Amino acid sequence: MSRVVRTLAFLTLAVAVLVALAPMAQAGQKAEVRWFQWKTTEVGEKLMNELKAGFEKEHPDITLTLVDNPFQGFHDKAITLFQAQKLADVLMVQVDWVAEYADLGMLEPLDAWLAKEPKEFLGNIPEAFQQKWRGKQYYLPLHSGCVALYWNTEIFKNAGIAGPPKTWDEYVEIAKKVTNPEKKIFATTATLQIEPPTNMTYDIYPLILQAGGDILDAKNNKAAFNTPAGVKAIEWYVDLINKHKVVVPGVLSNGEKEKRANFATGNIAMMFEGPWGVAIQRNLNKDLKYDTAPLPKGMTSGTVVRGALNTVTAQAQNKEAAWKFMRWISGPVGNEMWAKGSGDFPGRNDVAEKPFFKENKLAQAFVQQMKQPNAKSPFLGMPNAVQMNKIMTTEVQNVVQGKKNAKQALDDAAAEWNKILAK
Repeated sequence: MSRVVRTLAFLTLAVAVLVALAPMAQAGQKAEVRWFQWKTTEVGEKLMNELKAGFEKEHPDITLTLVDNPFQGFHDKAITLFQAQKLADVLMVQVDWVAEYADLGMLEPLDAWLAKEPKEFLGNIPEAFQQKWRGKQYYLPLHSGCVALYWNTEIFKNAGIAGPPKTWDEYVEIAKKVTNPEKKIFATTATLQIEPPTNMTYDIYPLILQAGGDILDAKNNKAAFNTPAGVKAIEWYVDLINKHKVVVPGVLSNGEKEKRANFATGNIAMMFEGPWGVAIQRNLNKDLKYDTAPLPKGMTSGTVVRGALNTVTAQAQNKEAAWKFMRWISGPVGNEMWAKGSGDFPGRNDVAEKPFFKENKLAQAFVQQMKQPNAKSPFLGMPNAVQMNKIMTTEVQNVVQGKKNAKQALDDAAAEWNKILAK
């Protein structure tokens, strides 16, 4: 055998050995799940490292890598990473982004994995977070929460009012009684600033649901709010501003930040807000005396549900490992660890029933509100929620300014929404 032939034979054997050993080496390696999120800067490294340790203890074959990015700019950063083929395995999203990201091809459907889970797993996920996009489920909640009523107990006590309003009529009656412009005391703050567009979360969409209307017709993929119920909701809201004059002046420039700051002064009687507002009020005014209650009803109950969600990305290097982390953090053990450590509203019903959460007095109004009819998250069916919310904000502004009546404004908003939904 010539030297060349012997050399080729040796190389061939060496390659064969390496190929045979490769699966063994790979089998000995841990899978890595990279979690792209904005929570490390919000809740701190201690809790995030505890979560990492908890997950890795139950899944010793997987390493969880925390990839943090500030919330400001997170939406656009995720798209940029996707375009560069560098998106992490698990991606945290807001409800507003699910449809958009799914249409861009960024997210992996979860349906095949969920089909293998026992019924109680998905059964403990709030119904609002079981909404599919184009027939597929793309997310699971880390934490949830809905809009409810904050009310200043001192203002109510000084006005001789025993408790919060339970109906729209009671709300108007109380609002007129507590408002005193000379003392700069107002019933509420209307939030109609164009930014952030999520202002509609608090002031408008819950009212449409309470009036017996809806935001979207999921079956026909069209706007559903330009109805007599929608008109009634907008007219009731605008009357608070223009007719009853119980709202803080400057409604067109008031947004979430201004609303919360106004309430923290102690001069605002009521505010529509989510459970995340408790921590915000604590930071703004730890001595503020207030309580929470379900939203006052119109024809029925209704609220908007929001939260932080997790998704498996289409670019995940190990989708099975990514799903295992998703299932753990949205399962009973991981979700309880998150809720306890962060103070967030749990993303599971069974965790919300735990003693540690039931002892949280301010949280119970949100628990009640979530269980009432018409607790919905319309954003999960909006392919461009940011633009659609801005359209709605502009049209409600037009009604407040007398440029259009409520029916005209809602018809015009619906026409623009339907153009987006038809794409």
